[in-house]
Amino acid sequence: MRIQADSAILSVLKTVSLFTELDEKDLIDLASAASMSELAEGEVLFDEGDAADDIMFVMSGSIRLTCEMGDGPDIVVGYVESGDILGEMAVIDPAPRSAAARAAQPSVVLHVPSDAFNDFLSQGHPVAQKLLRGVRTMMTQRIRTLNERIEALFLIDAESGSDEEIQSMGIRLREIWATMRSGG
Repeated sequence: MRIQADSAILSVLKTVSLFTELDEKDLIDLASAASMSELAEGEVLFDEGDAADDIMFVMSGSIRLTCEMGDGPDIVVGYVESGDILGEMAVIDPAPRSAAARAAQPSVVLHVPSDAFNDFLSQGHPVAQKLLRGVRTMMTQRIRTLNERIEALFLIDAESGSDEEIQSMGIRLREIWATMRSGG
């Protein structure tokens, strides 16, 4: 269920560490542009292939990210926890969502539409600077994690590896693929 009540959103924004340096006017501007979703466990936030038209902040709860595997079961590529940014690529690249997102537990998610972000950016609004810092931090963390996973994969000596090590490599390759596909 989407909530558009500026006062409720404003009170939630005041608890987000990313926005603590914004003054009241800037927070009100952001609250006016944003909406919130309350999700029950298992409820869909978005599906793989949906339009990427907003950046989201998980205010409480946990969101499970999955990718379709064709005929097989969906693969869980990660979880986005309270305080994390979700869908940050929407402000950079409007390509469709690369994963599906479902509430792993009851969750509250703040939505900032891409159009509102672009308006903040073109105005040089302090909100745009804060959002960009948050996106930069999240993307940097995800790239570092991906680099660590790739490094761990290549530490395996496949020539002298046992069946167990080769199986482990397969699992690691699947994790790397899933991470790259989810943007995480």
